Amino acid sequence: MKLVTYCKSCKKDTRIKSNAATRPDLQMEKGDEFNVSCQNCEKVEKKHVNDVKAEPNNTIILIGVGIGIIATIILWSLFGAIGTVSVIIPLLFWYQQMDATKGFNSYMIRRR
Repeated sequence: MKLVTYCKSCKKDTRIKSNAATRPDLQMEKGDEFNVSCQNCEKVEKKHVNDVKAEPNNTIILIGVGIGIIATIILWSLFGAIGTVSVIIPLLFWYQQMDATKGFNSYMIRRR
């Protein structure tokens, strides 16, 4: 999952560098409000933790697809058609990303 916020100046999303899994984790790491430098226009804006949203990381999903394809080929040659069960691997990666994104976006911090 990647964390992004919207830049009011250039109207594009800016990525937040954090490994926080939940909004309270982000709040403990950065505080209620923190400065964000836009990657496109370099303008610094003050953002509240609730202004950050999570999006699924497609790179991790593609890695899952690659692992699934390799596992399917190996298991197909060893066990035959039962090896196609490894097609579930990319679905597990996708589900994990969607679940983490939903968990982050569904919880909001009370503004003071």
